Amino acid sequence: MRCRNTSATPARSPRRTEMDERARLLDQALSHTHRMLELAVADDWQRVVALEAERRGLLERAFATREPLTEPLAARVREILELDKVLLEASTRLRDDIGEELGQLHRGRRGTQAYRASA
Repeated sequence: MRCRNTSATPARSPRRTEMDERARLLDQALSHTHRMLELAVADDWQRVVALEAERRGLLERAFATREPLTEPLAARVREILELDKVLLEASTRLRDDIGEELGQLHRGRRGTQAYRASA
């Protein structure tokens, strides 16, 4: 007579496992987003871009299923979207600052050329 192991955990349903994996991926994506904000504040945009590429892969995998989002997962997605707005604002400010600096360099170059032409 064989004795059954009653302490073993029951097998998880494929849907439950898929939901757990999706939650894990969204948690990682949210963590990446927080780190991207930290790096943006530190003006480390190269690492922001590198992390964004990793995060994009996580999000693509999280949404590779047609299963609807549960409310807790939807809350994670909303948080990622809100943080993305902050990142977008920071990158837009940086772009504008760079444009201003390039404009000043261009004006300075034209001034130097005008000075040399008149000398």
